Amino acid sequence: MLLVNRRGELLLVRRAATTLLGGLWELPGGAIEDGESVLDAARRELGEETGITGARVTAYLGHSDYDNSRGLRVREFAFAATLDHEQDVVLSAEHDAHQWVLPADLPDRLAGHERDLIARHAAQPKPFAGYQPLPAYLTGIPAAPLWAGLFFTTTAGEAVLLRSTNRLKGLQYPGGDAEFTDPTPLHTAVRETWEETGIRLAPAAELLPLVATVVEQPRAGWPTKVGFVFSGGSLTPAQLAAIRLNPDEHDEVVTVSEAGLKQLADPHAHDLTLAVLDALRTGVPAYVAR
Repeated sequence: MLLVNRRGELLLVRRAATTLLGGLWELPGGAIEDGESVLDAARRELGEETGITGARVTAYLGHSDYDNSRGLRVREFAFAATLDHEQDVVLSAEHDAHQWVLPADLPDRLAGHERDLIARHAAQPKPFAGYQPLPAYLTGIPAAPLWAGLFFTTTAGEAVLLRSTNRLKGLQYPGGDAEFTDPTPLHTAVRETWEETGIRLAPAAELLPLVATVVEQPRAGWPTKVGFVFSGGSLTPAQLAAIRLNPDEHDEVVTVSEAGLKQLADPHAHDLTLAVLDALRTGVPAYVAR
């Protein structure tokens, strides 16, 4: 894990003298266990080796192949993460020291393949105005600058909305913030809909057309965000009854007519839904700034 703090410094740990390659500096990481994804393994190893939890993963940096100290060919998957709030480093028995270091100040005894990784993604090239190396740049990116969701109607044409357990958020579409593993906003919408309702759909643009692009204007400390709404089609009464809500996020499925939408107390929600319904009627995707 290429973990950086708010100052753009990388976290390195040093292998204990009693271990293989003792004294070598390296990025936190380790082997994948049975049933783990590579991202879950990276997070687990970071916690086990440094005691740090809750780091914000910001990018998948790809993989590299190298020969380890035993002569075995190894594939390493690398992720970038940001530590938004300072935490104490608590080392495991595998390591005896740590340091936060700028990419330009790497120690001499550093694993070669990891030095190359840092050089590709963090080292300062020839400077020019406004440039920031990747670790410093990533710390300035909002955690979720993009969201996407699916819009469903009943067979009678009513909007299908989910009531948030956070009453300040009101009624919402199935959807949420993009993750770095989502290749497109449509994949975000499909994934989030599955997680929030149990409805599983294929991310096929011809079946789930775009019906609205939403610009969330800066407010409440957030910068501008962009959202995409795709049409999921109509749900039958049986499909509505089968919706499985995530109780941590939503507690009720609400169906509401167009006339009823105009009576909602939350203009933030009903203005967008009215625009989406109009887009479904006309076939022209809506553009909404709110």
